[in-house]
Amino acid sequence: MEDSGGPAPAKVLEEAGDSTQGRLPLGPEGTAGVAGPEGTVDAAGCEAEGGRGPRRPLRAVYVRSESSQGAAADGPEAGALKCLLRACEAEGAHLTLVPFGELDFGETAVLDAFYDADIAIVDMSDISRQPSLFYHLGVRESFDMANNVILYYDIDADTALSLKDMVTQKNIASSGNYYFIPYTVTPCADYFCCESDAQRRASEYMQPNWDTILSPLCMPLVDKFTSLLKDIRVTSCAYYKETLLNDIRKAREKYQGDELAKELTRIKFRMDNIEVLTSDIVINLLLSYRDIQDYDAMVKLVETLKMLPTCDLADQHNIKFHYAFALNRRNSTGDREKALQVMLQVLQSCDHPAPDMFCLCGRIYKDIFLDSGCEEDASRDSAIEWYRKGFELQSSLYSGINLAVLLIVAGQQFETSMELRKIGVRLNSLLGRKGSLEKMNNYWDVGQFFTVTMLASDIGKAVQAAERLFKLKPP
Repeated sequence: MEDSGGPAPAKVLEEAGDSTQGRLPLGPEGTAGVAGPEGTVDAAGCEAEGGRGPRRPLRAVYVRSESSQGAAADGPEAGALKCLLRACEAEGAHLTLVPFGELDFGETAVLDAFYDADIAIVDMSDISRQPSLFYHLGVRESFDMANNVILYYDIDADTALSLKDMVTQKNIASSGNYYFIPYTVTPCADYFCCESDAQRRASEYMQPNWDTILSPLCMPLVDKFTSLLKDIRVTSCAYYKETLLNDIRKAREKYQGDELAKELTRIKFRMDNIEVLTSDIVINLLLSYRDIQDYDAMVKLVETLKMLPTCDLADQHNIKFHYAFALNRRNSTGDREKALQVMLQVLQSCDHPAPDMFCLCGRIYKDIFLDSGCEEDASRDSAIEWYRKGFELQSSLYSGINLAVLLIVAGQQFETSMELRKIGVRLNSLLGRKGSLEKMNNYWDVGQFFTVTMLASDIGKAVQAAERLFKLKPP
């Protein structure tokens, strides 16, 4: 990307936003073409207490690493996952594996599986994934899905202590039920849970024959998972709530466009009891409307919630997030100003904002800049600042492409701008992880490839990407 020439036209600026890799809020312009969560492990249901017949199995979800280090078959995360699989099989739990990239991307089925699980297990050994993982865990918490497990391959005492303190603070300050499990691997490839300082110090000085010494001090990781699954109460929703959720999901699978909108309206009419209006129901409706780009319905749903005297769902950060996104996309008179006001309030009150919160502010300012015919430099500069914050918190193709394009529109060039050159190197690295253009089947991946090659003035590759875009069906 370093050999790019002059400023990009406004059209490229617009396309940069439409080929987003946005996560939770960026549905129709950022929805992955994924069939659903991967790697499902089923187990038979166990007997209900009191002999009242079968009970559904515990639903667990594990966020799988996609990095070369984390995904390696002999890597620590892979070994910890094997321990979890053994524990789930022993306890008859239903385990679903979801790739971090698809959760981070905001693919509807993956979000649904993660938010609806009775227990979520995430490995935070890769510190770059922590902002997004904590955000999605917070959304689960807002759904009253309180059981969340944070794993960490214990190689850095300061990081382990920091994560432990965060978990302690979350358990004190919220209704969450967070568990922190640091683990270590012996030279003989045995996995142990090391929760105390004494255990951690013992593991630091392991020698090939120390497995027998460590065993009495530390609990095997499989046993730790098994004990945890036994202790966690199955979070079951009321029958009516479960029925509504299932109906929303089935409608999303069966219908599209106007037909889906009509079906969702029929489902909403059945919600005559305010107790049924829970976070997961509302989010499922918002995601469904988002997928058919019915932004007006998203706005009206949240504004209806605001009018209910005993309902505070509209005050939740994740619902405000969808509300601001829908306002900006609907773009009626005053919508963008209101969307910006909502997002600024969210950022002021949110302890751990996700990168997409910053990027949505950037998107709103960018759209205001485009609406002005690219003449409001103040809006352009504000968009740059917000995209820069999102890119610095967690680098992504979406935030990086928008930041680079806006910097070019502001007059910077790759030949003279150190920031642009750094962004270009990072974008090329992120794009390289997607593989070659010939193997890309996701519409938005190809769209991002197209935008990056245009920024790099590589017209030949851009033409190839445009041809491939033409042949792919956009979500």
